[in-house]
Amino acid sequence: MDEDGFLELIISERMGMHHDRFKKDCPPTAEQAAEAEKADKAHELLYRQLTAEQRELLELYEDGENSGVVKENEFYYRAGFRDGICLDRLIKEMKEKE
Repeated sequence: MDEDGFLELIISERMGMHHDRFKKDCPPTAEQAAEAEKADKAHELLYRQLTAEQRELLELYEDGENSGVVKENEFYYRAGFRDGICLDRLIKEMKEKE
């Protein structure tokens, strides 16, 4: 595994860990769970009414949207990581000047 692959693996694992922690620490409210269930039922109803070709198009669209969200989350995770490193360096520099 090269350095980029290793970095991707670490980021994926850490994001998964944070996602699991978020689900545990911030469970959906009853209202949010009801809304999600309502949306799932509406999606299923719509999906059953589509032709095979339309289902495929919908799935392609949903995969693209989900992929975009994943990339956006990874971007923010990486940016936060870089910010943390910069902040750590800045604090160390400030302490050295004292």
